[in-house]
Amino acid sequence: MRVDEKIVGEVAVLTLKGEILDAEDDSTFQRKIQSLLIDGVRKVIVDMKKVNRINSRGLSSLITAVKTMQKSKGDIRIAGLDDHINDIFVETRLIQAFPTFETVGRAMASYS
Repeated sequence: MRVDEKIVGEVAVLTLKGEILDAEDDSTFQRKIQSLLIDGVRKVIVDMKKVNRINSRGLSSLITAVKTMQKSKGDIRIAGLDDHINDIFVETRLIQAFPTFETVGRAMASYS
C-alpha cells in the first residue's frame, strides 16, 4: 500500500493506493497518523478510491487510526469507497464507526 498526503487548510487528505493487507501496511498508516498528530493536524480524510483490496488487518488498521485520532480530539472521515469495500463496511457495521462520503470534496465540505 502507498499513502500520499496532501494538506488542505486544516485537513489532511491521505490517499491510499493498492491493497491494505499486512503488518507493514498497518505500520505505514499508523506512522502517518502519528506524524499528523505531532504536526497538530486533527482532521483527516482517508481517500480509498484507489484501494482495490482490504482484509481484516486493513480494517483493524483503520479502527486503530480512528481511536488514536479520537484520543487526541481528532477525527477521521472516509471517502471514495468502491461498492465491494462499502459492502464490507456495511456487513461489519464499520459504516457506523466512520463518517463516509462518496468523494473527498464532500468529505472536505463536511468539515465546514
